[in-house]
Amino acid sequence: MAKKFFVYDWMTNEKGLSGNALVMYAYLYEVTKHGELEYTGGHGELAAIMCTTIPTVYNTMKKLEAQNFIKVEGDGRSDGIVIRLVA
Repeated sequence: MAKKFFVYDWMTNEKGLSGNALVMYAYLYEVTKHGELEYTGGHGELAAIMCTTIPTVYNTMKKLEAQNFIKVEGDGRSDGIVIRLVA
């Protein structure tokens, strides 16, 4: 688990992210080495990073996927997920 991650101004200015979506995207950006790798952690890890619940993590993932910021493989309801950032 990454201990720190950064929110870049382009994430809010260009992508229009805010709130939970911004935190999740910024974390995924860091742990995937700026989109070069994939995230294979679980909902629990994301919930701890975001200081929220697993249902909120699931809903935030669906929002980011619908906006074409991430691609989720797996059913999205288990910890057996793979998340890739979309360029």
